[in-house]
Amino acid sequence: MADQFNLSQGRKQSEIKGPFYPSWNQSITNMTFRKQTPLFSFFIAACWLVSLGAKEPGKPNIVIILTDDLGYGDVSFLNAESKVKTPHMDRLAEEGVWATDAHSPSTVCSPSRYSMLTGRYSWRRKIGRLNPWKESYIVPERVTLPKILKSKGYYSACVGKWHLGFDWPWKGGVKPPTSVIGSGTSKATCDLFDWSKPIQGGALGAGFDYYFGDDVPNMPPYAFIENDRLTCDPIDVDGGKLRKQQVMSGGYIHGIGPGQKDWQLDQVMPMITAKAVETIKEQSKSKNPFFLYFSTTSPHSPIVPLDEFQGKTPAGPYGDFVAQTDQAVGEIVAVLKEAGIYENTFLIVSSDNGPAPFMRDLIQKHQHNPSGALRGLKRDLLEGGHRVPFIASWPKGGIKDGRRIDSTLSLADLFATIAGMIGVPLEEGVAEDSLDVLPTLLLDQPVRTELVYHASNGKLGLRQGDWAYLRRGGFTDEPGWFQEYWQGDTLDAPALLFDLSSDLAQKTNLRTKHPKRVKRMEERLAEIEKGTSTR
Repeated sequence: MADQFNLSQGRKQSEIKGPFYPSWNQSITNMTFRKQTPLFSFFIAACWLVSLGAKEPGKPNIVIILTDDLGYGDVSFLNAESKVKTPHMDRLAEEGVWATDAHSPSTVCSPSRYSMLTGRYSWRRKIGRLNPWKESYIVPERVTLPKILKSKGYYSACVGKWHLGFDWPWKGGVKPPTSVIGSGTSKATCDLFDWSKPIQGGALGAGFDYYFGDDVPNMPPYAFIENDRLTCDPIDVDGGKLRKQQVMSGGYIHGIGPGQKDWQLDQVMPMITAKAVETIKEQSKSKNPFFLYFSTTSPHSPIVPLDEFQGKTPAGPYGDFVAQTDQAVGEIVAVLKEAGIYENTFLIVSSDNGPAPFMRDLIQKHQHNPSGALRGLKRDLLEGGHRVPFIASWPKGGIKDGRRIDSTLSLADLFATIAGMIGVPLEEGVAEDSLDVLPTLLLDQPVRTELVYHASNGKLGLRQGDWAYLRRGGFTDEPGWFQEYWQGDTLDAPALLFDLSSDLAQKTNLRTKHPKRVKRMEERLAEIEKGTSTR
Protein backbone atom coordinates (compact mmCIF):
# COMPACT_ATOMS: atom_id res chain seq x y z
CA MET A 1 0.00 0.00 0.00
CA ALA A 2 1.39 3.43 -0.99
CA ASP A 3 0.65 5.17 2.32
CA GLN A 4 0.04 3.02 5.34
CA PHE A 5 -2.87 3.75 7.63
CA ASN A 6 -0.51 5.20 10.24
CA LEU A 7 -0.68 8.82 9.17
CA SER A 8 2.84 9.41 10.50
CA GLN A 9 4.04 8.17 7.11
CA GLY A 10 2.21 10.87 5.15
CA ARG A 11 3.95 13.52 3.09
CA LYS A 12 4.31 17.30 3.66
CA GLN A 13 3.43 16.79 7.27
CA SER A 14 3.04 19.07 10.22
CA GLU A 15 2.54 17.42 13.53
CA ILE A 16 -0.86 17.75 15.19
CA LYS A 17 -1.20 16.61 18.76
CA GLY A 18 -4.69 15.39 19.55
CA PRO A 19 -6.07 13.61 22.59
CA PHE A 20 -5.70 10.14 21.09
CA TYR A 21 -3.02 10.91 18.56
CA PRO A 22 0.27 11.41 20.42
CA SER A 23 1.92 12.01 17.05
CA TRP A 24 -0.95 12.46 14.63
CA ASN A 25 0.03 13.94 11.30
CA GLN A 26 -2.04 15.68 8.68
CA SER A 27 -0.75 16.40 5.18
CA ILE A 28 -2.55 19.62 4.37
CA THR A 29 0.28 22.12 4.60
CA ASN A 30 2.06 23.93 1.80
CA MET A 31 -0.67 23.14 -0.71
CA THR A 32 -0.92 24.93 -4.03
CA PHE A 33 -4.37 25.20 -5.51
CA ARG A 34 -5.35 25.35 -9.14
CA LYS A 35 -8.73 25.98 -10.66
CA GLN A 36 -9.80 23.65 -13.40
CA THR A 37 -9.49 24.92 -16.96
CA PRO A 38 -10.38 23.10 -20.18
CA LEU A 39 -6.65 22.67 -20.95
CA PHE A 40 -5.95 21.35 -17.46
CA SER A 41 -8.93 18.98 -17.64
CA PHE A 42 -7.70 17.72 -21.02
CA PHE A 43 -4.23 17.17 -19.53
CA ILE A 44 -5.68 15.16 -16.63
CA ALA A 45 -7.83 13.12 -19.03
CA ALA A 46 -4.79 12.39 -21.19
CA CYS A 47 -2.76 11.28 -18.16
CA TRP A 48 -5.69 9.13 -17.12
CA LEU A 49 -5.87 7.33 -20.47
CA VAL A 50 -2.10 6.83 -20.54
CA SER A 51 -2.26 5.27 -17.09
CA LEU A 52 -4.96 2.92 -18.36
CA GLY A 53 -2.99 1.89 -21.40
CA ALA A 54 -4.73 4.46 -23.67
CA LYS A 55 -7.99 2.56 -23.43
CA GLU A 56 -10.90 4.40 -21.87
CA PRO A 57 -12.95 2.21 -19.50
CA GLY A 58 -16.59 1.61 -20.28
CA LYS A 59 -19.22 3.35 -18.21
CA PRO A 60 -18.65 2.17 -14.66
CA ASN A 61 -21.31 0.92 -12.34
CA ILE A 62 -21.67 3.37 -9.46
CA VAL A 63 -22.25 2.43 -5.81
CA ILE A 64 -22.40 5.05 -3.08
CA ILE A 65 -22.54 3.74 0.49
CA LEU A 66 -23.52 6.63 2.74
CA THR A 67 -23.34 5.70 6.40
CA ASP A 68 -25.32 7.58 9.01
CA ASP A 69 -23.42 9.59 11.68
CA LEU A 70 -20.16 7.64 11.27
CA GLY A 71 -17.35 9.69 12.79
CA TYR A 72 -13.86 10.47 11.56
CA GLY A 73 -12.45 8.74 14.65
CA ASP A 74 -14.66 5.65 14.37
CA VAL A 75 -12.76 4.00 11.54
CA SER A 76 -9.41 2.38 12.11
CA PHE A 77 -7.93 3.37 8.73
CA LEU A 78 -8.08 7.01 9.90
CA ASN A 79 -7.65 6.52 13.64
CA ALA A 80 -5.15 3.99 14.93
CA GLU A 81 -6.45 4.68 18.45
CA SER A 82 -10.07 3.83 17.61
CA LYS A 83 -11.63 1.31 19.97
CA VAL A 84 -13.49 -0.04 16.94
CA LYS A 85 -11.74 -2.03 14.26
CA THR A 86 -13.19 -1.66 10.77
CA PRO A 87 -11.37 -4.35 8.74
CA HIS A 88 -13.68 -4.21 5.72
CA MET A 89 -13.35 -0.45 5.28
CA ASP A 90 -9.63 -0.71 6.01
CA ARG A 91 -9.24 -3.32 3.26
CA LEU A 92 -11.22 -1.23 0.79
CA ALA A 93 -9.04 1.80 1.61
CA GLU A 94 -5.99 -0.38 0.96
CA GLU A 95 -7.35 -1.35 -2.45
CA GLY A 96 -8.73 2.05 -3.47
CA VAL A 97 -7.91 5.56 -2.24
CA TRP A 98 -8.77 7.21 1.06
CA ALA A 99 -9.13 10.86 1.92
CA THR A 100 -8.05 12.76 5.01
CA ASP A 101 -9.85 16.00 4.12
CA ALA A 102 -13.27 14.96 2.82
CA HIS A 103 -16.39 16.76 4.02
CA SER A 104 -20.11 16.22 4.14
CA PRO A 105 -21.95 19.23 2.65
CA SER A 106 -23.72 19.85 5.96
CA THR A 107 -23.44 18.84 9.59
CA VAL A 108 -26.80 17.09 9.65
CA CYS A 109 -28.48 14.40 7.57
CA SER A 110 -31.16 15.79 5.23
CA PRO A 111 -29.13 18.78 3.96
CA SER A 112 -26.09 16.60 3.24
CA ARG A 113 -28.19 14.12 1.27
CA TYR A 114 -29.81 16.91 -0.70
CA SER A 115 -26.45 18.38 -1.65
CA MET A 116 -24.96 15.04 -2.63
CA LEU A 117 -27.86 14.19 -4.94
CA THR A 118 -28.21 17.69 -6.45
CA GLY A 119 -24.69 19.11 -6.33
CA ARG A 120 -26.11 22.24 -4.71
CA TYR A 121 -25.54 23.68 -1.25
CA SER A 122 -28.64 22.90 0.79
CA TRP A 123 -28.60 26.27 2.56
CA ARG A 124 -29.55 27.86 -0.74
CA ARG A 125 -32.96 26.23 -0.13
CA LYS A 126 -32.74 26.71 3.65
CA ILE A 127 -33.04 22.98 4.24
CA GLY A 128 -32.59 21.66 7.75
CA ARG A 129 -33.23 18.23 9.21
CA LEU A 130 -36.69 17.11 8.14
CA ASN A 131 -39.24 16.23 10.81
CA PRO A 132 -41.89 13.54 10.30
CA TRP A 133 -44.37 13.93 7.45
CA LYS A 134 -42.46 16.61 5.56
CA GLU A 135 -43.01 16.92 1.84
CA SER A 136 -40.38 16.10 -0.79
CA TYR A 137 -37.56 18.61 -0.66
CA ILE A 138 -36.23 17.78 -4.10
CA VAL A 139 -38.63 19.53 -6.46
CA PRO A 140 -39.58 17.77 -9.72
CA GLU A 141 -37.73 20.26 -11.94
CA ARG A 142 -34.41 19.86 -10.10
CA VAL A 143 -31.79 17.90 -12.06
CA THR A 144 -30.45 15.14 -9.84
CA LEU A 145 -27.69 12.57 -9.98
CA PRO A 146 -30.02 9.65 -10.85
CA LYS A 147 -31.62 11.76 -13.59
CA ILE A 148 -28.36 12.45 -15.41
CA LEU A 149 -27.38 8.80 -15.04
CA LYS A 150 -30.70 7.73 -16.51
CA SER A 151 -29.95 9.91 -19.55
CA LYS A 152 -26.93 7.66 -20.16
CA GLY A 153 -28.80 4.37 -19.80
CA TYR A 154 -28.23 3.70 -16.10
CA TYR A 155 -30.67 1.89 -13.87
CA SER A 156 -30.77 3.59 -10.46
CA ALA A 157 -31.84 2.24 -7.08
CA CYS A 158 -31.94 3.82 -3.64
CA VAL A 159 -31.91 1.40 -0.73
CA GLY A 160 -32.10 2.42 2.93
CA LYS A 161 -32.57 5.78 4.58
CA TRP A 162 -34.12 8.52 2.44
CA HIS A 163 -34.93 11.42 4.79
CA LEU A 164 -35.66 13.94 2.05
CA GLY A 165 -39.41 13.89 2.38
CA PHE A 166 -42.36 12.20 0.65
CA ASP A 167 -45.70 13.46 -0.55
CA TRP A 168 -47.86 11.33 1.70
CA PRO A 169 -51.35 10.05 0.68
CA TRP A 170 -53.41 12.10 3.14
CA LYS A 171 -57.10 11.28 3.22
CA GLY A 172 -58.99 13.77 1.08
CA GLY A 173 -55.71 14.93 -0.49
CA VAL A 174 -55.11 17.58 2.17
CA LYS A 175 -52.35 17.46 4.76
CA PRO A 176 -53.74 17.98 8.28
CA PRO A 177 -52.35 20.82 10.41
CA THR A 178 -49.46 20.23 12.80
CA SER A 179 -51.92 20.48 15.69
CA VAL A 180 -53.27 17.14 14.45
CA ILE A 181 -50.19 15.34 13.08
CA GLY A 182 -47.51 16.94 15.28
CA SER A 183 -44.25 18.53 14.24
CA GLY A 184 -41.01 17.22 15.74
CA THR A 185 -43.01 14.53 17.53
CA SER A 186 -45.56 12.76 15.36
CA LYS A 187 -49.18 12.38 16.44
CA ALA A 188 -50.40 11.07 13.09
CA THR A 189 -52.52 7.90 13.04
CA CYS A 190 -53.47 5.48 10.28
CA ASP A 191 -56.96 6.91 9.84
CA LEU A 192 -55.48 10.14 8.47
CA PHE A 193 -54.07 8.40 5.38
CA ASP A 194 -55.50 6.77 2.29
CA TRP A 195 -53.07 3.88 1.80
CA SER A 196 -54.87 2.76 -1.38
CA LYS A 197 -53.10 5.65 -3.08
CA PRO A 198 -49.38 5.81 -3.86
CA ILE A 199 -46.78 7.61 -1.79
CA GLN A 200 -45.49 10.20 -4.22
CA GLY A 201 -42.27 12.20 -4.45
CA GLY A 202 -39.44 10.72 -2.42
CA ALA A 203 -36.70 8.75 -4.15
CA LEU A 204 -38.81 7.94 -7.23
CA GLY A 205 -39.72 11.59 -7.62
CA ALA A 206 -36.02 12.46 -7.47
CA GLY A 207 -35.31 10.19 -10.43
CA PHE A 208 -34.57 6.76 -8.98
CA ASP A 209 -36.08 3.73 -10.71
CA TYR A 210 -36.44 1.80 -7.47
CA TYR A 211 -36.61 2.48 -3.76
CA PHE A 212 -36.64 0.21 -0.74
CA GLY A 213 -36.15 1.42 2.80
CA ASP A 214 -37.76 2.70 5.96
CA ASP A 215 -37.20 6.41 5.24
CA VAL A 216 -35.85 7.19 8.75
CA PRO A 217 -35.61 4.49 11.44
CA ASN A 218 -36.53 6.76 14.35
CA MET A 219 -39.48 8.41 12.61
CA PRO A 220 -42.82 7.04 11.40
CA PRO A 221 -43.91 5.26 9.37
CA TYR A 222 -42.25 2.43 11.26
CA ALA A 223 -42.36 0.17 8.22
CA PHE A 224 -40.60 -0.51 4.96
CA ILE A 225 -41.51 1.37 1.82
CA GLU A 226 -41.02 -0.27 -1.55
CA ASN A 227 -41.30 2.16 -4.44
CA ASP A 228 -44.53 4.02 -3.65
CA ARG A 229 -46.23 1.67 -1.16
CA LEU A 230 -45.80 0.42 2.38
CA THR A 231 -44.94 -3.28 2.43
CA CYS A 232 -47.48 -3.97 5.18
CA ASP A 233 -51.03 -3.19 6.26
CA PRO A 234 -50.13 -0.54 8.82
CA ILE A 235 -51.34 -0.25 12.37
CA ASP A 236 -50.73 2.57 14.83
CA VAL A 237 -47.33 2.11 16.46
CA ASP A 238 -46.19 3.91 19.61
CA GLY A 239 -42.61 5.04 19.08
CA GLY A 240 -42.15 5.34 22.83
CA LYS A 241 -42.51 1.59 23.19
CA LEU A 242 -39.91 1.02 20.46
CA ARG A 243 -37.33 2.71 22.70
CA LYS A 244 -37.30 -0.42 24.83
CA GLN A 245 -35.60 -2.25 21.94
CA GLN A 246 -32.53 0.01 22.10
CA VAL A 247 -29.33 -1.57 23.32
CA MET A 248 -28.01 1.87 24.20
CA SER A 249 -30.13 4.88 25.12
CA GLY A 250 -29.71 8.15 23.27
CA GLY A 251 -31.27 10.01 20.41
CA TYR A 252 -35.00 10.35 19.97
CA ILE A 253 -37.85 8.33 18.50
CA HIS A 254 -40.33 10.76 17.01
CA GLY A 255 -43.73 9.81 18.36
CA ILE A 256 -46.57 7.62 17.18
CA GLY A 257 -47.52 6.81 13.62
CA PRO A 258 -48.45 4.12 11.12
CA GLY A 259 -46.19 1.10 11.12
CA GLN A 260 -45.75 -2.63 10.85
CA LYS A 261 -47.06 -4.91 13.56
CA ASP A 262 -44.21 -6.22 15.76
CA TRP A 263 -41.72 -3.84 14.14
CA GLN A 264 -38.16 -4.74 15.12
CA LEU A 265 -35.61 -1.95 14.93
CA ASP A 266 -32.62 -4.31 14.84
CA GLN A 267 -33.90 -5.90 11.63
CA VAL A 268 -33.73 -2.71 9.59
CA MET A 269 -30.01 -2.85 8.81
CA PRO A 270 -29.98 -6.57 7.91
CA MET A 271 -33.00 -6.09 5.64
CA ILE A 272 -31.69 -3.09 3.71
CA THR A 273 -28.22 -4.66 3.44
CA ALA A 274 -29.75 -7.82 1.98
CA LYS A 275 -31.78 -5.71 -0.46
CA ALA A 276 -28.67 -3.81 -1.56
CA VAL A 277 -26.83 -7.10 -2.14
CA GLU A 278 -29.82 -8.46 -4.07
CA THR A 279 -29.95 -5.34 -6.23
CA ILE A 280 -26.29 -5.71 -7.19
CA LYS A 281 -26.74 -9.39 -8.03
CA GLU A 282 -29.71 -8.64 -10.26
CA GLN A 283 -28.20 -5.65 -12.03
CA SER A 284 -24.87 -7.37 -12.62
CA LYS A 285 -26.71 -9.57 -15.13
CA SER A 286 -27.84 -6.58 -17.17
CA LYS A 287 -25.97 -5.18 -20.15
CA ASN A 288 -26.64 -1.68 -18.87
CA PRO A 289 -24.72 -0.03 -16.02
CA PHE A 290 -26.41 0.70 -12.70
CA PHE A 291 -26.27 3.20 -9.86
CA LEU A 292 -26.93 2.01 -6.30
CA TYR A 293 -27.25 4.53 -3.50
CA PHE A 294 -27.07 2.40 -0.36
CA SER A 295 -27.87 4.62 2.60
CA THR A 296 -27.32 2.77 5.85
CA THR A 297 -29.33 3.55 8.97
CA SER A 298 -26.33 2.85 11.19
CA PRO A 299 -24.59 3.82 13.36
CA HIS A 300 -27.31 6.47 13.88
CA SER A 301 -29.65 5.94 16.81
CA PRO A 302 -31.62 3.86 17.66
CA ILE A 303 -28.48 1.92 18.60
CA VAL A 304 -29.59 -1.65 17.91
CA PRO A 305 -26.68 -3.93 16.92
CA LEU A 306 -27.59 -7.53 16.26
CA ASP A 307 -26.80 -10.08 18.97
CA GLU A 308 -23.81 -11.37 17.02
CA PHE A 309 -22.16 -7.91 17.21
CA GLN A 310 -22.97 -7.07 20.81
CA GLY A 311 -19.84 -7.00 22.95
CA LYS A 312 -17.63 -7.22 19.88
CA THR A 313 -15.82 -3.92 20.55
CA PRO A 314 -14.47 -2.08 23.62
CA ALA A 315 -16.55 0.97 22.60
CA GLY A 316 -19.88 -0.32 23.89
CA PRO A 317 -23.10 -0.78 21.87
CA TYR A 318 -22.27 2.18 19.63
CA GLY A 319 -18.93 0.62 18.71
CA ASP A 320 -20.72 -2.66 18.07
CA PHE A 321 -23.10 -0.87 15.69
CA VAL A 322 -20.12 0.64 13.87
CA ALA A 323 -18.72 -2.91 13.52
CA GLN A 324 -22.04 -4.02 12.03
CA THR A 325 -21.88 -1.09 9.60
CA ASP A 326 -18.39 -2.18 8.57
CA GLN A 327 -19.68 -5.69 7.99
CA ALA A 328 -22.38 -4.28 5.67
CA VAL A 329 -19.68 -2.52 3.65
CA GLY A 330 -17.84 -5.82 3.42
CA GLU A 331 -20.94 -7.56 2.09
CA ILE A 332 -21.30 -4.97 -0.69
CA VAL A 333 -17.66 -5.30 -1.73
CA ALA A 334 -17.93 -9.08 -1.64
CA VAL A 335 -20.96 -9.26 -3.92
CA LEU A 336 -19.36 -6.82 -6.39
CA LYS A 337 -16.35 -9.12 -6.60
CA GLU A 338 -18.43 -12.29 -6.77
CA ALA A 339 -20.46 -10.80 -9.64
CA GLY A 340 -17.24 -9.93 -11.50
CA ILE A 341 -18.00 -6.20 -11.66
CA TYR A 342 -15.82 -4.80 -8.88
CA GLU A 343 -13.05 -3.68 -11.24
CA ASN A 344 -15.38 -1.41 -13.21
CA THR A 345 -17.44 -0.09 -10.31
CA PHE A 346 -16.93 3.40 -8.96
CA LEU A 347 -17.49 2.71 -5.26
CA ILE A 348 -17.70 5.38 -2.57
CA VAL A 349 -17.99 4.88 1.20
CA SER A 350 -18.54 7.94 3.38
CA SER A 351 -20.81 9.50 6.03
CA ASP A 352 -23.52 12.16 5.98
CA ASN A 353 -22.01 14.08 8.92
CA GLY A 354 -20.06 13.62 12.13
CA PRO A 355 -21.11 11.55 15.16
CA ALA A 356 -24.15 12.49 17.26
CA PRO A 357 -23.58 14.93 20.15
CA PHE A 358 -24.50 12.40 22.83
CA MET A 359 -21.67 10.17 21.57
CA ARG A 360 -19.23 12.51 23.31
CA ASP A 361 -19.88 10.44 26.45
CA LEU A 362 -17.96 7.58 24.82
CA ILE A 363 -14.76 9.47 25.65
CA GLN A 364 -15.43 9.06 29.37
CA LYS A 365 -17.10 5.67 29.28
CA HIS A 366 -14.94 3.83 26.76
CA GLN A 367 -11.97 6.10 26.00
CA HIS A 368 -13.20 6.26 22.42
CA ASN A 369 -13.56 9.61 20.68
CA PRO A 370 -15.80 9.17 17.62
CA SER A 371 -14.39 12.41 16.19
CA GLY A 372 -10.79 11.30 16.72
CA ALA A 373 -8.41 14.25 16.82
CA LEU A 374 -11.12 16.64 15.63
CA ARG A 375 -13.11 19.06 17.76
CA GLY A 376 -16.86 19.07 17.25
CA LEU A 377 -19.69 16.68 16.50
CA LYS A 378 -22.76 16.47 14.32
CA ARG A 379 -24.47 19.89 13.98
CA ASP A 380 -21.19 21.79 14.57
CA LEU A 381 -19.23 24.01 12.18
CA LEU A 382 -16.11 22.54 13.77
CA GLU A 383 -14.25 19.89 11.76
CA GLY A 384 -15.72 16.99 13.73
CA GLY A 385 -19.17 17.94 12.48
CA HIS A 386 -18.43 17.48 8.78
CA ARG A 387 -14.95 16.07 8.13
CA VAL A 388 -15.88 12.47 7.40
CA PRO A 389 -14.37 9.12 6.41
CA PHE A 390 -14.11 8.77 2.63
CA ILE A 391 -12.98 5.84 0.50
CA ALA A 392 -13.14 5.60 -3.28
CA SER A 393 -12.40 2.64 -5.52
CA TRP A 394 -12.50 2.14 -9.29
CA PRO A 395 -9.64 -0.17 -10.26
CA LYS A 396 -10.35 -0.06 -13.98
CA GLY A 397 -10.47 3.72 -13.86
CA GLY A 398 -7.19 4.08 -11.98
CA ILE A 399 -8.61 4.74 -8.51
CA LYS A 400 -6.66 2.06 -6.68
CA ASP A 401 -3.43 1.07 -4.90
CA GLY A 402 -4.30 2.35 -1.42
CA ARG A 403 -3.24 5.93 -2.11
CA ARG A 404 -3.82 8.60 0.50
CA ILE A 405 -5.60 11.75 -0.70
CA ASP A 406 -4.92 14.96 1.23
CA SER A 407 -6.68 17.46 -1.05
CA THR A 408 -10.01 18.90 0.06
CA LEU A 409 -13.21 17.49 -1.39
CA SER A 410 -16.93 17.46 -0.62
CA LEU A 411 -19.61 14.84 -1.11
CA ALA A 412 -21.37 17.50 -3.19
CA ASP A 413 -18.53 17.02 -5.69
CA LEU A 414 -19.67 13.49 -6.52
CA PHE A 415 -22.31 14.94 -8.87
CA ALA A 416 -19.90 16.79 -11.18
CA THR A 417 -17.29 14.02 -10.90
CA ILE A 418 -19.74 11.35 -12.02
CA ALA A 419 -21.14 13.65 -14.73
CA GLY A 420 -17.62 13.99 -16.09
CA MET A 421 -17.07 10.23 -16.00
CA ILE A 422 -20.17 9.51 -18.08
CA GLY A 423 -19.86 12.47 -20.42
CA VAL A 424 -22.71 14.71 -19.25
CA PRO A 425 -21.95 18.44 -19.55
CA LEU A 426 -23.37 20.48 -16.68
CA GLU A 427 -25.54 23.37 -17.78
CA GLU A 428 -26.05 26.57 -15.85
CA GLY A 429 -28.42 26.04 -12.92
CA VAL A 430 -27.39 22.38 -12.49
CA ALA A 431 -25.12 21.14 -9.69
CA GLU A 432 -24.24 24.76 -8.91
CA ASP A 433 -21.74 23.94 -6.15
CA SER A 434 -20.24 20.67 -7.40
CA LEU A 435 -16.71 20.32 -8.79
CA ASP A 436 -15.22 17.48 -10.81
CA VAL A 437 -12.62 16.08 -8.40
CA LEU A 438 -11.48 13.18 -10.56
CA PRO A 439 -7.98 14.77 -10.69
CA THR A 440 -7.98 14.66 -6.90
CA LEU A 441 -8.97 11.00 -6.80
CA LEU A 442 -6.45 10.03 -9.48
CA LEU A 443 -3.45 12.22 -8.64
CA ASP A 444 -4.27 14.02 -5.38
CA GLN A 445 -4.37 17.17 -7.52
CA PRO A 446 -6.20 19.93 -5.59
CA VAL A 447 -9.36 21.12 -7.33
CA ARG A 448 -11.53 22.54 -4.57
CA THR A 449 -10.07 25.78 -3.23
CA GLU A 450 -13.06 26.80 -1.10
CA LEU A 451 -15.79 25.03 0.82
CA VAL A 452 -18.77 26.46 2.68
CA TYR A 453 -19.50 24.81 6.01
CA HIS A 454 -23.15 24.52 7.12
CA ALA A 455 -24.30 23.98 10.73
CA SER A 456 -27.65 22.45 11.61
CA ASN A 457 -28.93 25.83 12.83
CA GLY A 458 -28.11 27.46 9.49
CA LYS A 459 -24.88 29.18 10.52
CA LEU A 460 -22.13 29.13 7.91
CA GLY A 461 -18.36 28.96 7.79
CA LEU A 462 -15.77 29.13 5.02
CA ARG A 463 -12.73 27.02 4.30
CA GLN A 464 -9.93 28.48 2.17
CA GLY A 465 -6.80 26.38 1.95
CA ASP A 466 -5.61 25.68 5.48
CA TRP A 467 -7.86 28.34 7.00
CA ALA A 468 -11.30 27.75 8.50
CA TYR A 469 -13.44 30.78 9.32
CA LEU A 470 -16.56 30.08 11.39
CA ARG A 471 -19.37 32.48 12.15
CA ARG A 472 -20.54 32.74 15.71
CA GLY A 473 -23.16 30.35 17.05
CA GLY A 474 -22.79 27.29 14.83
CA PHE A 475 -21.92 24.90 17.65
CA THR A 476 -23.49 22.60 20.20
CA ASP A 477 -22.67 23.22 23.86
CA GLU A 478 -19.51 21.61 25.18
CA PRO A 479 -19.93 20.28 28.74
CA GLY A 480 -17.47 21.47 31.38
CA TRP A 481 -15.65 18.17 31.62
CA PHE A 482 -14.99 18.23 27.87
CA GLN A 483 -13.73 21.81 27.92
CA GLU A 484 -11.25 20.84 30.61
CA TYR A 485 -10.28 17.72 28.66
CA TRP A 486 -9.84 19.42 25.28
CA GLN A 487 -8.21 22.62 26.57
CA GLY A 488 -9.39 24.71 23.65
CA ASP A 489 -10.35 28.36 23.35
CA THR A 490 -13.96 29.27 24.02
CA LEU A 491 -16.42 28.97 21.15
CA ASP A 492 -18.31 31.99 22.46
CA ALA A 493 -16.49 34.58 20.36
CA PRO A 494 -17.63 37.02 17.65
CA ALA A 495 -16.04 34.70 15.09
CA LEU A 496 -13.50 31.91 14.98
CA LEU A 497 -10.46 31.47 12.76
CA PHE A 498 -8.27 28.38 12.75
CA ASP A 499 -5.12 27.43 10.88
CA LEU A 500 -5.74 23.75 10.25
CA SER A 501 -2.17 23.13 9.10
CA SER A 502 -0.96 23.53 12.68
CA ASP A 503 -4.16 23.25 14.69
CA LEU A 504 -6.46 20.58 13.28
CA ALA A 505 -7.86 20.12 16.80
CA GLN A 506 -9.09 23.76 16.60
CA LYS A 507 -7.88 24.75 20.04
CA THR A 508 -6.56 28.23 19.24
CA ASN A 509 -8.81 30.95 17.82
CA LEU A 510 -6.62 33.26 15.71
CA ARG A 511 -9.34 35.85 15.06
CA THR A 512 -7.57 38.69 16.88
CA LYS A 513 -4.18 37.88 15.36
CA HIS A 514 -5.46 37.93 11.77
CA PRO A 515 -8.29 40.50 11.61
CA LYS A 516 -7.69 41.22 7.90
CA ARG A 517 -8.06 37.56 7.01
CA VAL A 518 -11.27 37.36 9.05
CA LYS A 519 -12.61 40.38 7.18
CA ARG A 520 -11.67 38.96 3.76
CA MET A 521 -13.17 35.56 4.50
CA GLU A 522 -16.40 37.06 5.86
CA GLU A 523 -16.71 39.22 2.75
CA ARG A 524 -16.13 36.22 0.52
CA LEU A 525 -18.67 34.14 2.44
CA ALA A 526 -21.25 36.91 2.11
CA GLU A 527 -20.51 37.07 -1.63
CA ILE A 528 -21.08 33.32 -2.00
CA GLU A 529 -24.35 33.61 -0.06
CA LYS A 530 -25.65 36.28 -2.41
CA GLY A 531 -24.63 34.36 -5.50
CA THR A 532 -26.27 31.33 -7.06
CA SER A 533 -23.27 29.13 -7.87
CA THR A 534 -19.67 28.41 -6.90
CA ARG A 535 -18.89 26.21 -9.91
